[in-house]
Amino acid sequence: MAAMNLTPTIIIRIKETNMNMKDFFAVRLPAIVKGVNRSNVIIALVALAIILNALFNHLVLSRSGLREMIEAGNKLPDFSMKLIDGRDVSNRDFLGKPAVYFFFANWCPCAHLSIKFVKRAFEKNKGSNLAIYGVGIQDSTARYGDFVKKHNIEFPVANRGGDDFAESLGIRTTPTLVFVDDKGIVRFHFLGKVERYEQVETGLNTIMGTATSP
Repeated sequence: MAAMNLTPTIIIRIKETNMNMKDFFAVRLPAIVKGVNRSNVIIALVALAIILNALFNHLVLSRSGLREMIEAGNKLPDFSMKLIDGRDVSNRDFLGKPAVYFFFANWCPCAHLSIKFVKRAFEKNKGSNLAIYGVGIQDSTARYGDFVKKHNIEFPVANRGGDDFAESLGIRTTPTLVFVDDKGIVRFHFLGKVERYEQVETGLNTIMGTATSP
């Protein structure tokens, strides 16, 4: 367990000193490896993986200017996008109504598998003031249209401006669902493949409180 106990301390030291990768491998890594006997090899490797992941995230975020994922309770940043049908849309269009944003890419298999649950949410909440928007990211404008046609999507989908919007939220994974209440406050987000409707319903309940079961 000694190797595991070193992990938080080393991560803190990396962040405090802004240690670069060269210094880490030259100074810290030998210190970790030293004294590790054969019976603790697996524990040491797990600890090392945690440390490297923390170091990578720290360096990427600090040096590339990437944002961390927006947390629940924060206000949705201002945005503007263009929809496939040519209309412009911005955060001002959603004042006074809860909204769900589905970030997707046509190349992403998980987005194709998840969209049916987003469509179900759209169908179940027709007639309410809930707004559901698809936001294309990390792909071409033409392929966003291909995604819409393939899945016969009826709710609005943005094919321009989505990448800037995603960046402002710290979104780098598709699919991602972001649930925002009628005051423009992010209440919930879901990253990755949606496997059942209840996962979408959980988010809906945070912004509406009246979502129905399938």
